[in-house]
Amino acid sequence: MFCRTKTNPHLYLQIDRLADVMALIQVLSLSKNSHRSEEGLVEELQGAPKSATSWIAIAKEHPEFFRVRGTGKHRVSMIARHVLKDDENIREKLSPDFIGKLLETAIELHDRQLSRDQNWKTYIPIIVSITAGTFTIFGIFLNKWI
Repeated sequence: MFCRTKTNPHLYLQIDRLADVMALIQVLSLSKNSHRSEEGLVEELQGAPKSATSWIAIAKEHPEFFRVRGTGKHRVSMIARHVLKDDENIREKLSPDFIGKLLETAIELHDRQLSRDQNWKTYIPIIVSITAGTFTIFGIFLNKWI
C-alpha cells in the first residue's frame, strides 16, 4: 500500500506541485467526463504537469483528492465526484462551493507542509546562543591557562 507520509512527506513543497494539484482538481471537478485518461488530461490542461512525469503520477501521489484505477483507459477521477451518482448512474459536476473547499484544502495542506519544513528555523537562536556560550567559556579557560 502506498503511504505518502512515510515515503515523501513533502510532496506539496515540490516546485509547481500545488499549481498542478489545483489544476487537476478543477478539471476533474468541472469536466463533463468524471473519469479521464492521461491523454485527455494533457489535452485539457494543455501540457504535462510541471512537478511530475504525468498527471496520473500526481493523482497517485495525492490520494486525499484523486482515485486512480489500476487498468483501463480513463483511470483518473476525483474521489468526491466518483462517489456522487444520481439515479441514472451519472456523476454530476461538483458545486463551485465544494470545489472552492477542495482548493482551500490543497492550499492548507501546502501551507502546513511548508510550516513543518521551516520548524528548524526556530532552533537557530538557541544553537547560536549555545555555541557562543561554549566558545566564551572555552576562551575563559584558555585565558587562565596561558
